[in-house]
Amino acid sequence: MKTIIAGTDFTPSSINACKYAAMLADALKCKLTIFNLFEAPVIHSNMGLYGISYTAQRKISENKTDKLINEIQKSFPKLKINEIVTSGSFNYELENFASEHQVEAMVMGLAAKDRISKFIYGSHGVNIAGKIECPVIIVPEKYTKHKLSSVLMAVDNNEKLAKSSLTGFERFLKLTKAKLDLVHIRTKDELFHPLTFKMTINSKKLPIEIINAKDIETGIKKSCSTAKYDLVAIISKKHSAFYNFFVESNTKKVAFVAKVPVISIHE
Repeated sequence: MKTIIAGTDFTPSSINACKYAAMLADALKCKLTIFNLFEAPVIHSNMGLYGISYTAQRKISENKTDKLINEIQKSFPKLKINEIVTSGSFNYELENFASEHQVEAMVMGLAAKDRISKFIYGSHGVNIAGKIECPVIIVPEKYTKHKLSSVLMAVDNNEKLAKSSLTGFERFLKLTKAKLDLVHIRTKDELFHPLTFKMTINSKKLPIEIINAKDIETGIKKSCSTAKYDLVAIISKKHSAFYNFFVESNTKKVAFVAKVPVISIHE
């Protein structure tokens, strides 16, 4: 059975992401795994350094995770939910889990501390996207009306995408029954004119809308302002405009301007 994994540090943004992941797991008929990375703190004192009990800290994290799962289970009583509570390396634990399980997607929360400071849970959401072998979904904290009926996919239509890149996404669309629109953001530094104006998704040829903008996030904001979408999807391949998109600050910019979850799907 495929799995949706959601990371939490028990902040409002990460809890919201876990609830979104539950909605997604229910729609995709997956099980849900809640992932928490805890740290046993080391305290400075006049007598030197000493650490708080690892066992005690782990128990606290487990109790918080159990409480979160119980809360989610009330809304999705039939959803199978388990947990991973660890103090190991974030990337290692997730990459190891993904290699041993059929992970459909990794879900992380996006929070704004204030008008100036914006961050993704422990910065791990940015670091893991494009590296873990599954799509990564970033969920803005203020996106709380969790649904999935309309999707906007941004494509680099000067690049040929491998069919394997789209297989999982096509299944994703079938299971959720979400309507899909395609857009190509044409920036001022783009050297080539678009080579194609249509793409076949689930045996249907869909038109690709061309939007001129100074950068990707501005173009996506423009697209989202003219229609209501529940998810923005970006499919990337090596050497394309989107390949390193989710390991840079643009991740946060797009998630905030779109105001809906953003999913990164890479080859």
